[in-house]
Amino acid sequence: MKEVLTTDAETGQVGNFNLGINTGELIFTAGQVPQTDDGELLNDAPIKQQTNQCLRNLETVLTSEGLSMEHIVKTTVYVVDIQNWEMVNEAYGNHFDELPARTTVGVTGLFGGADVEIEAIATTEL
Repeated sequence: MKEVLTTDAETGQVGNFNLGINTGELIFTAGQVPQTDDGELLNDAPIKQQTNQCLRNLETVLTSEGLSMEHIVKTTVYVVDIQNWEMVNEAYGNHFDELPARTTVGVTGLFGGADVEIEAIATTEL
């Protein structure tokens, strides 16, 4: 089984890709940049605000499948300035009761000048 995820909210999807794929047992999300529901890219916002928006976008994608942040088993966080890691980590931790596995990658640039992008893998069952 392979089902394309859709949502009514704007979550930063620009280009030729899907918000995510549901394989029946796992959900693979596309990377989420800090774009609000009304399409505003928060690329000039403080890094904590950008991180919170990325995670709200992930939650929106998961909610479209009847899931929550609790279902996330792994994330990959892309950060332009690794010096911001403490602030990203602080904002990130506020979104999870039980932290998933995580990889953090320092990159030279992200879509729209964003400072952070986050993708996730979630299980469909707890």
